[in-house]
Amino acid sequence: MDTGIKASISIWHLGFCDWDYTPTYRGFDTFYGYYNGMEDYYTHTRQGGYDFKDNKLTSWEENGTYSTFLFGDRAVKVIEEEAARSGPFFLYLPLQSVHSPLQVPDEYLDYYPEGSNQVLLGMVTAMDDVVGKVVEALHSTGQDDNTIIIFTSDNGSPNTGRNAPLKGYKGSLWEGGTRVPGLIYSPLLESTPREYNGLLHVTDWHNTLLAIAGSDALTDGDGFSQWDALRTGQAPSPRDSFIYNLDVDFDEPSGAIRVGNYKFFLGANTQDPKDWLSDLEEDPNETTNLVQERPDIAAELKELLLAQLASLVPHDTPPNDNAGNSDNWGGIWEPGWCTAH
Repeated sequence: MDTGIKASISIWHLGFCDWDYTPTYRGFDTFYGYYNGMEDYYTHTRQGGYDFKDNKLTSWEENGTYSTFLFGDRAVKVIEEEAARSGPFFLYLPLQSVHSPLQVPDEYLDYYPEGSNQVLLGMVTAMDDVVGKVVEALHSTGQDDNTIIIFTSDNGSPNTGRNAPLKGYKGSLWEGGTRVPGLIYSPLLESTPREYNGLLHVTDWHNTLLAIAGSDALTDGDGFSQWDALRTGQAPSPRDSFIYNLDVDFDEPSGAIRVGNYKFFLGANTQDPKDWLSDLEEDPNETTNLVQERPDIAAELKELLLAQLASLVPHDTPPNDNAGNSDNWGGIWEPGWCTAH
C-alpha cells in the first residue's frame, strides 16, 4: 500500500554520529532541520557549531532567519508539492517553539506587556501563526477534508514554568512532567467537538498512525492503535495501564506505573514512606499519598513494576567522544564519527 512521502521537519534529537541514525536512513524520505537540541533560533548553532540540514547537506542560507518561520514555510512547500502529486503523505513537524532558548522576533513582543513571560508568550503566538499557515495550506490545496492534524506536547514545563494544578515538572514522573494536552482535528472524526479521556501513551502513536494510513504493518510492541476510539468517540481505549519509567541507575530502582485509576510511584520520596500511591480519578493533582491507606494496591502495582526489571534492556551510554566535536568538522555538526550498531 502506498503510504506516500514521509517528511521530517525541525528537530531530530535522536542521534547522528553515524548516517544510519539520521532521518533519511530511519524511514523518512526528506529532512529539513537540525540534529541537536536547544540551538539558537536565528544562528542555528549549538555550542559554537552550525547545525542545519536540508536532507544530508548543511544549508547556510537559513542563517539569520527565525527557525519557526523556516519550518513552517518548508511544511507549506511539502503540502503544496504533495497536492500536485495527489498522493498520501506523512508530515512530522515538531516545531522548535517553545523550547529554550527563549527567542522571538520583536514584533511578537509588542503583543504582551513586559515581564518574565513576555518572550515565551510571543513564541507561542509565533508558533500559532505558523500552525495557522500550515492549516491554511491544507485548505487552499483542497487536502483538509482528508487530512488528520495531531497537535500535542512531549512533556510538561520545566521547573522554571508552571504545570498547575498538576504536580511536578519536566524530568519528574509526577503528572505535571508527563501528562500533556493534545488535540486532533479532521473532518474524518465523528461527533465533534468532544473530549477523549481514555488512556493514551506516547508509544501508541506509532500504531495509531499506521492504522490511520490503512497500513497492515502494525507492530506487536508496547503501543496500541487508538484510532477507533479517537475516531468514533464510542470505543473504549485499548489501554488500561502503562509504565512511566523504570530506572536502575541509583542504589534502589525507581519508576512509576499506572493501572486503571491508580498510579504507583516507586522511590518518589527520600524519606519514609518513599513510595507514593495516587487515585488519579479522585486526585489528579497527586496531593494525597494512599500507600498506607491502600497497602494492598500499592503492593500489587509495585510487584507489577518490578517484574519489568526482568525484561529491562540496559541503556547504552558510551563515554563522551570528542571526535564528534563540531571543531573537528569545520565548525558544523556532522555525522561520520561512530559506527552504527
